[in-house]
Amino acid sequence: MMSLLEKLKDNQLFTKAQLPVVTYINEHSEEISKITIGQLAKKTYSSNATIIRICQKLGYPGFREFKYQLLKELESNKFVKQSVDFTKPFYLSESDFEIINNLSSLYKETIDIINANLDLKQLETIVRVIYQAKRVFIYSVGDTSLTVKNFMNKLIKINIYAILATEYHEELFTSKNVTSDDCAIFVTYRGQKDLFLKCMQEVKKSGAKIILITANRDSVLTRLSNNQIILPNKEHDDRIATFYSQLAFNYILTVIYALLHKKVEL
Repeated sequence: MMSLLEKLKDNQLFTKAQLPVVTYINEHSEEISKITIGQLAKKTYSSNATIIRICQKLGYPGFREFKYQLLKELESNKFVKQSVDFTKPFYLSESDFEIINNLSSLYKETIDIINANLDLKQLETIVRVIYQAKRVFIYSVGDTSLTVKNFMNKLIKINIYAILATEYHEELFTSKNVTSDDCAIFVTYRGQKDLFLKCMQEVKKSGAKIILITANRDSVLTRLSNNQIILPNKEHDDRIATFYSQLAFNYILTVIYALLHKKVEL
């Protein structure tokens, strides 16, 4: 699961005809926001059709959507110091002071890059969906369930009693009982669990609104859900612990709670 910027660096993804366009984008990424697809085709001696095929290969229907995501990632990267390793933020060979300093940077920069990528309109829609739902079902496993339980405990304070559908391994049965008056929140960093796909398909049948929080923009869950919060993918499989992912989830869920609290109190 790679970010758009990472995919653009992988020459094996592209044909010989597409590579000049990709090379130009990599070398002039800051310029892309100011040019049209026609101008890019002219600068790279290619065609609009070639550029559209590149966008679609990368998972975007057109140049506008591709450009929007590229600019979001470029903006996000402005907040990230090159010294921060989100997968392995510290090493055993480092001093205690270095480990503490690295973790401090990880916390600060996680919040910065999440903020840089937040879609406020999408966030406001998600808060409204949760607020209006008769019941709120949440799907998560592993470490993420601990983060989600913290969020659920906050919700109790504003009289919203969420149900952790995955708590007793009855998530498929629970999904079949969801109604159109409810909403379901799926919290999964990788977005690749077959079980979540089956559950989401069941929830979809009910007509309930589905919210997805993930770092996998290309997940099939993204296409099935109604609203999404896509986190920057900074944590890889060789991680020493789920530092970044759980910090990111905790921050996003705390923001959602704060906006819900405001809505309830007004």
